Amino acid sequence: MSGDRTRGGPLRGLLRRDRLTGQLAFALVGVLTVSAIVYGIGTASARYRLSDVGSWLTATAKGMVVHANGLAGKVDGKANMIPQMRGHHVKVVQDGTTVLLIDTDTGVVSRIDPSQLTVRTSRDLGTAGVQVVVGGNAAYSVDAVKGTVQRIDPVSLAGMGPALTLPLPLGQAGIDAAGTLWVPAPKTGQLFPVRAGQQGAPVQVGRPGDALGLTIAAGIPVVTDSTSATALVVRPDGTQKINLPGAVARVAGGLKTPPVADGQTVPMLGDGGSLYLLNSGVGQLSSVALRVPGHEYEPPNILGPRVYLPDRTAGQLMIFNTETNDWERPVQASRPGTPFDVTVRDHMLWVNDPDGATAYAFDPNGAQKAIKKYDDKVPGGNRRPLPKPAPGGTGDGNNNNGGSPGDHGGNHPAPPNRRPSQSPSPPPGAPSAPYNLEVSSTDGGIRVRFHASTGGKPIAYTLKGTAGFRVTPARIPANSTRFEFTATGGDCAREYAFQVAVIYKDKDGNPAELRSEPSKTAHPCLAPGKPGDFVGKPGNHTGRFTWTEARGATGYRLSSSASDNDVTGSSYTVTGLPNNQQYEFTLTAFNGAGSSQGSIKTKLDLTYPNPAFQNKANDQTNTIVRPGAANSGEVGKILKGQYISITVICMVNGGPRREDQTGETSTWWDRIKWNGGVGYLSVTSMQGPRQPDDTVYECSD
Repeated sequence: MSGDRTRGGPLRGLLRRDRLTGQLAFALVGVLTVSAIVYGIGTASARYRLSDVGSWLTATAKGMVVHANGLAGKVDGKANMIPQMRGHHVKVVQDGTTVLLIDTDTGVVSRIDPSQLTVRTSRDLGTAGVQVVVGGNAAYSVDAVKGTVQRIDPVSLAGMGPALTLPLPLGQAGIDAAGTLWVPAPKTGQLFPVRAGQQGAPVQVGRPGDALGLTIAAGIPVVTDSTSATALVVRPDGTQKINLPGAVARVAGGLKTPPVADGQTVPMLGDGGSLYLLNSGVGQLSSVALRVPGHEYEPPNILGPRVYLPDRTAGQLMIFNTETNDWERPVQASRPGTPFDVTVRDHMLWVNDPDGATAYAFDPNGAQKAIKKYDDKVPGGNRRPLPKPAPGGTGDGNNNNGGSPGDHGGNHPAPPNRRPSQSPSPPPGAPSAPYNLEVSSTDGGIRVRFHASTGGKPIAYTLKGTAGFRVTPARIPANSTRFEFTATGGDCAREYAFQVAVIYKDKDGNPAELRSEPSKTAHPCLAPGKPGDFVGKPGNHTGRFTWTEARGATGYRLSSSASDNDVTGSSYTVTGLPNNQQYEFTLTAFNGAGSSQGSIKTKLDLTYPNPAFQNKANDQTNTIVRPGAANSGEVGKILKGQYISITVICMVNGGPRREDQTGETSTWWDRIKWNGGVGYLSVTSMQGPRQPDDTVYECSD
């Protein structure tokens, strides 16, 4: 197997932080004790302390759920489902001590009491396929048919507070690290937050009607918009946009993404097995055209450096190692054509065929344990009396698929063909074309990693399609241990694809070359850094903004509730703002790869300055204070020869006036504070500006 075995490549660097995090956490939980304290197995008083590193797995053929210990690879507890769930599709949702069974055929949800290994409560949620999401000591039901979101008590399963109604249809929901539920609404292109049962302000994550997917990655919501080929990382300090390759927008049915990612990297599956890995922490994207067989696949999952791809057609779990850029031996997880469950929990990946006898647990290093689900020598084996479902429940419970589940873990077909089926066929005696081209955006270029040719007598490798780039190294010898090019340059706003050519001698001893398939496309840049020193200076209807430019930015989005502008440089003046209001402006840097990680905000206060000026030209007659901006009415007067300091509120355009003493004319009037109220004086009778400026604003009310 060729490739970089020592230092790793871009995907390895992309995943290093996630892998170290997982290994540390796994090492900590690995020292926890595994125990089951049994007081009379099968009795109502039995109490057990299950493994802290484990998962509940469905065993529907026998009407059970079992608790598997991932470290030991053994079952250490089991509980019976309610009879009505026998033969149905049952999903396990768990977080800490909250373990819920959802009958997706009927909408009945049941709670397992881990201390008693029994089903304690059941409730009919009324809709088949209803989502139940738990996390952060909260639980919600999300009804995609009715468009309702209801907070439920994770113990009693009763509703808590009124249900919320959101725009249909609703996408896959998730709970972040802070306990906030996020629900995508593709019809409006929005992501709705729900905290403690209360709906918050929605986040615009796409255009109305876009295909949206949600992944909670390391506790942070990440939305993939397959229609516009973007991904959005929703953080408390703002939403970061990452531009995905344009080919994503042509994926039939949209990208496939997992609901939860253990670390910051979100795996996305496109057409033909195209794999995209987004590090949501730094905004870096890598992609590789895997060219897997034309089967039906479920969303990929990632743990450590490995991507796990469920092949529903073959019933296999395919494993792609991003460090070696190659496939590992697949696991036969179910019968061909039979769906199976893949979840990531507690820094382990769990694979389970509900009707099968064997499940699998993988740790962050790729080590796997085969778990025999029907081991009888575990607590909780005897059936106990079970509570009845809530009114409107699941029927008589006689639906039973019967039979003994098969153990599908013994047969391991050969891994998929590593050489792309679309690769050019080499001439007789020539080496194969390079394959598995992986491209990663960098700060100022693109890295290209590949698998070396097999067979023949290759001499070296070169990178093709590099006009406008500086390539390092220019050639890679065939006996190298590192097969990676770096192409520096290009236009950040464009996407580029490359080919790798193998140079060899043909049968006549003449130099020849054979090119790989084109790689996936990538931008030659990373999303920009965050701008700094953002300051807004107020003026009449204006805000004059300055900031420190961000690394790699080609432009900035300067926005508020009243203004939205795309600008360049390090300063901009916003005009036309209503006066006597306060604004919050947000500045976000962007380039061809996306937007900055978070935004920077500043306040702009256009409250009237209220300066004070003296009256003038009052030597001939009394100066009349008017009730409006016209030469009529009277609310007071300044006696002839008297000059006083007057607070000016703002300035308004009104009726024309000529000052006899000076001959000055104007249509501008000062609104002034007068005897606890307001009055108006023509600017011809006042010191100060003759028309609105930054000392006296125009009246906006």
